[in-house]
Amino acid sequence: MLQVNGIEVVYNHVILVLRGVSLQVPEGGIVALLGGNGAGKTTTLRAISSLLAGERGKVTQGSISLRGERIENSRASALVRRGLVQVMEGRHCFGHLTIEENLLAGAWTRRKDPAESERNLQKVYTYFPRLRTRRDSRAALTSGGEQQMCAIGRALMANPRLVLLDEPSMGLAPQLVAEVFGIVRDLNRQEGVSFLIAEQNSHMALAHAQTAYVLESGQVAMHGTADQLAGNKDVQESYLGTRAGERRSFREARA
Repeated sequence: MLQVNGIEVVYNHVILVLRGVSLQVPEGGIVALLGGNGAGKTTTLRAISSLLAGERGKVTQGSISLRGERIENSRASALVRRGLVQVMEGRHCFGHLTIEENLLAGAWTRRKDPAESERNLQKVYTYFPRLRTRRDSRAALTSGGEQQMCAIGRALMANPRLVLLDEPSMGLAPQLVAEVFGIVRDLNRQEGVSFLIAEQNSHMALAHAQTAYVLESGQVAMHGTADQLAGNKDVQESYLGTRAGERRSFREARA
């Protein structure tokens, strides 16, 4: 479904953030993008979803293809219409709008078909029953977990085939993290939605993904199946927190 080939991303014409990043997301797959702060996870997602321009960033080399068609120079709105949607880090709900108004905002590209929007809204409420009970509450007055569910639900209102999730566990209690990832798993299995998930919570990401890529300093340091990476001693020490003492980089772990 998605093919990223050797992309480089530069900010402000001078700051090289990504160097030769390549990855694939198969149709109907869940792929994890792992790494610490500053590794390049968010930049990778923004490059795919064409949201770099707002940060003065640009893909300067390489290519990005969606179902075989180049998209690195596409408008973000055009990608949403083609079924690629990103859920930003930090949720970014419209605080002054109700939960349901936030969800309906996600259906803007489908506004010519009110019946489809209504079906998608009911589907979101089926997967996120908590949102149904809070549908008339202002988003700013809901919990962090409810806002994260709202952000994912808003993305689903566009009827996507590929969702880019940026740090969905950030700031959430472990029980809510498990609930959110469980819904991602159900959406993947029951609706066939593909996911590329940028996450620091490697345990949770690897438990739900089929394959994973480890980013470090803007480069892919390692990739493989989720089971392979979860069982890799170097990855465990560097990213899964199983080594006592201060955290080492992946390259230090391999040395």
